[in-house]
Amino acid sequence: MLSGLGVRDMSAVLKLVTQKQFSEQVDVDLESSSRNGHSLQTPLSYLSPWQPAVLRHVTERFSVKGQTVLDLTCAAGATGVECASQGRHFIGCTNEYALAKLARARLNPADIAEVVLRLQFINFKRPVDIRGFQEPFSNFFDIDTYRELLSLKLALRGSQDRVGHFIQFVVASIIHGHTVGHLSAYTSPQAAITPGAQATLNGKRGEVPSYRAVGARVIKKAAMLLRDGIPSGLQDDSIERSIYCAEPNNIIDVGTGKVDLALLCPEQPGAVQQGLRSWLRSWWLGVDLPEQRPEIASIPAWQEHISEVLLETARVVRRGGRAVIRTGNGRLGTKVVNYKEQLAQVLDACLPTYWQVEGTIIEQHVKSSGLIKGASDRPYSSGAGELVVLRRK
Repeated sequence: MLSGLGVRDMSAVLKLVTQKQFSEQVDVDLESSSRNGHSLQTPLSYLSPWQPAVLRHVTERFSVKGQTVLDLTCAAGATGVECASQGRHFIGCTNEYALAKLARARLNPADIAEVVLRLQFINFKRPVDIRGFQEPFSNFFDIDTYRELLSLKLALRGSQDRVGHFIQFVVASIIHGHTVGHLSAYTSPQAAITPGAQATLNGKRGEVPSYRAVGARVIKKAAMLLRDGIPSGLQDDSIERSIYCAEPNNIIDVGTGKVDLALLCPEQPGAVQQGLRSWLRSWWLGVDLPEQRPEIASIPAWQEHISEVLLETARVVRRGGRAVIRTGNGRLGTKVVNYKEQLAQVLDACLPTYWQVEGTIIEQHVKSSGLIKGASDRPYSSGAGELVVLRRK
């Protein structure tokens, strides 16, 4: 195959073949992660596997202003805030309609004055039908909190404007949780547990849901989310901010060769994914909770899935573009699995025509001496991931 190449061509081929893969590190301070990103990235941040410092490093390293970044598992769109802030076009995909709705609202925020003005025109004391309160909401909300929530929900029903959608997003971030800033009794901010489980939790804590003023909490939360202002990229209509509801192996709405950088954090067998599903959040947004998808329960099934995802990613990423895949160790039953090794097997066996491994970026978790008394600079590795960087051939 090489016999027809000239000396210069042969030299270039040999240089490519022998080129070493890079290996680098990005420090992640988990204790101060909320300070490292824009305030709009903080609500529902547990849904995103990308720490702001890591995301910033990757986007600055492998894309430039004006290029397009695709997040195939964007959840509620936190990555889009960072990308738009850097002047990158952003396309996000999520397989849950409620999260797609939240991502669109996050990437088109209203300012605090618009939020306050809209709330002033809503009658939180309007008569509403509360016959549905006792089951299943009475274990989560005080009846007057529920009445105000329902009044706001009805007032925003069918809203197609940016301000209404952003208020829905703000309420979704405080609909349930464990602080007085949330609207519910003490519960998980991540997953809405069943009414029976919440009743048991209330009994253990010896408490009943207390009244939480909805309007005041919405304004306070909106002010927190907007404390860093609205990034210019989220005000610039020339910067694309598209969100699609799609599985990562079937992103038909994304054009061929349109993407410069793709981000992917694939689901791992044995990982608890469904625990983040929230029936209360879906109720508030007026959407059905999606049916529980079949779990990827084995390594062969995961390899087949990731092969399909990377083949679809190869379609949308231009030649010379990159894909960055976040992997790490996981557990399947009692067995520890290195998903970077499993990914390498897939690339070698199925996808060498499309992808070349360029290198690895290691997330190095460090403690913040500024936040924790007596903390050292010694890194620790709990939850750290490895990012595999691929180049589209």
